[in-house]
Amino acid sequence: MRMSPGIQPWVVVAAGSMFAMAGLSMINGYGLGGGIEQDGDLAASVPYALRVAQYLLGLAILGLMFTVFAWVAVGSGERHFSSWMTFAGHRSRSPSSALSGRIAFGACAAFLGLFFVLSAIAGARRLRDTSTRAGN
Repeated sequence: MRMSPGIQPWVVVAAGSMFAMAGLSMINGYGLGGGIEQDGDLAASVPYALRVAQYLLGLAILGLMFTVFAWVAVGSGERHFSSWMTFAGHRSRSPSSALSGRIAFGACAAFLGLFFVLSAIAGARRLRDTSTRAGN
């Protein structure tokens, strides 16, 4: 497989790794952990190691997403974007400027970066609370 000019090999590896880790997360959470409870957490009976693995997989996925989006936004090289709009059943597609595409990816990268930090904090607290309850 040949990549388009300007695409860094590490970006392709990062994008593929996101999907591989998402699959591992599904296996860990549902196959090994028995599924997600109503509160969005693994069941209380799930071993602590599976909880840590789920936490790390989630952070890795978010971190890779942030990295890829940030690279598209601020990485070197030429970027080509297109946009489309549907109105009253008619679809219109047109090229967009590199600046507008980079701004859109930059905004998404900023959101992903913030979500990464908040998820890391919330997940660490949840793991700490779980280990505290298990220790009692």
